[in-house]
Amino acid sequence: MCDITIDASKELGYNEFSELHAYLLKRIKTGESLAIHLPGEKETIDKMLISLSLFKAPQAFEGSPRVLWITDTTDRARKLADQLKHLCRRSEIAVELADDKGKMIEQRNHIFEGADIIIGNPKRIHDLYNQNGIHVNQLKLVIIDSLDNFVKQPTLLQFIRRVNESLPKCQHIFIHEDKQERINNFIEELVPFYKVIDQNSL
Repeated sequence: MCDITIDASKELGYNEFSELHAYLLKRIKTGESLAIHLPGEKETIDKMLISLSLFKAPQAFEGSPRVLWITDTTDRARKLADQLKHLCRRSEIAVELADDKGKMIEQRNHIFEGADIIIGNPKRIHDLYNQNGIHVNQLKLVIIDSLDNFVKQPTLLQFIRRVNESLPKCQHIFIHEDKQERINNFIEELVPFYKVIDQNSL
């Protein structure tokens, strides 16, 4: 891993990788898409995805985000962005918000000026993308968490579908707590092949 990822992992409390962290890192590094169903491990998974976002975007790359993280609430998006910004404070990596409560013009300008990691909500990401505010040609990783909440809101699922249709081929990571057929169906709409990570696969 790159230095910033190692430093971030240590700051997040991983002086030594746990068995779960090591296993997920191994799967992530293959580049395959994953559907992670590990109830009760939300905090661990969040920390890991934060460090892995830095693994996918280890340095600034002007005008082309490498990571797009879609989550369900503004509060959660801002919390994740704050954590990543803190970890990137000694680097030039730019973390930008695309949340529903922020000013769209300001968000579009910040992202357009250069964003390596974008974190936000489906509708705002969709609206910014439609305004040519997000360039995705260098995208390497899409994280969609809180799928349990998204499947209860068809409109949000549609926003995600529309954005995903225009993305280049890249790795997807889906996070969900419940096992529901409609979650599996939605994942299969977005990616043709993916591996399920659950307690049986550890």
